[in-house]
Amino acid sequence: MKFGFFTTLSDPGNPRGFTRIVEDLREQVVTADRGGFDAIWLAEHHFGPEGMGNIPNPLMFALDLAHRTKHVRFGMCAVILPWWHPIRVAEDIATLDHMIGGRLDVAFGRGIWPREGPNFHPAANPKNSEVNLALFKESLEIVRKAWTEEFFSHNGPNYTFPAAETRWSHPMFPADPRWRDGDVVTKLNVTPKPFQKPHPPLWQVCSSPSSIEFSARNGLMPMLWQPPAKGVRHFHDMYQRIRSETEGKPFKLNGNIAVLRQIYVAPTMEQARAEGEKATAFVYLYNNPFRGLAMFMNPGEQPTPDMKMGFDFLQERGNTIVGSPDYVVERLQELREIGGCEYVLPDMAQPYLSQKQILASMELFATKVMPRLRS
Repeated sequence: MKFGFFTTLSDPGNPRGFTRIVEDLREQVVTADRGGFDAIWLAEHHFGPEGMGNIPNPLMFALDLAHRTKHVRFGMCAVILPWWHPIRVAEDIATLDHMIGGRLDVAFGRGIWPREGPNFHPAANPKNSEVNLALFKESLEIVRKAWTEEFFSHNGPNYTFPAAETRWSHPMFPADPRWRDGDVVTKLNVTPKPFQKPHPPLWQVCSSPSSIEFSARNGLMPMLWQPPAKGVRHFHDMYQRIRSETEGKPFKLNGNIAVLRQIYVAPTMEQARAEGEKATAFVYLYNNPFRGLAMFMNPGEQPTPDMKMGFDFLQERGNTIVGSPDYVVERLQELREIGGCEYVLPDMAQPYLSQKQILASMELFATKVMPRLRS
């Protein structure tokens, strides 16, 4: 299995202050790099006075962190594509890919918190799913054109490139028919192209059947927010079927489906729960108004009135994995065997844990859990 340390830099109320948050992150990332984690995954969020997302630009964080590490890759989890100008994000990602020597993966997402999207683009509101999806799809098309075509044009419902009446002439350079007709610019050239060819590995953060279908039809690898193991298998099989249909030939994921999990490891079950219960459940309680219980259901299962979001509900379903190294290995093996997943994103720097507790949990995970699941 592969393991990618995931973080949103959540700090409810921001008691540490941003400078300390960044310093703690740097120490966590260096620890992950030395401990053998495969990647660092950084989540994008905005406008959060509660402190539940302190990474407005994961690309800038990755650039800083990459030069403090030797081995780990850096994943954007996610770049929320409807919130970015597509040409700007294509340029920025390609530039970052060069500056960190190709140690880059990119997961694209559509956004979930309703206060964020509309402040970047009128069509980005996640509550208007159809319009948001159309903007996401168009932005993805533009980004891919910018990376793979020397000169490109685009005419869509949200963006037109080149913009109407774009003109350019210069006495030192004659008109190039590949992108100019006289002084009229007919196509754009975006530089640089990515370091990795044709571009970094691309993922999509998925939490619904519609997201799985889109990712499969558009060749994005699936990254699942939090379904239980049987739900992972359901999405796994659905993705393989749709992508096979789309490409007209059998497609196998071969375990290349990523799943996020809240994980806290301590020497004993009792210590792990005492220290990690509040921390690991908090992110779910915070997101419950936006996501609800349905996403934690197994195929064919529906929420019942007696179900309540909380640690016991999450621990039973394997969304939180809080316990001794043996217990954590057992639950991750279940995710592999039932879900077909070979890539786990442990969220370990959780709210209300001290830096000492986070680093100790990471150390146990790296030395007592990961080696048993690598074989």
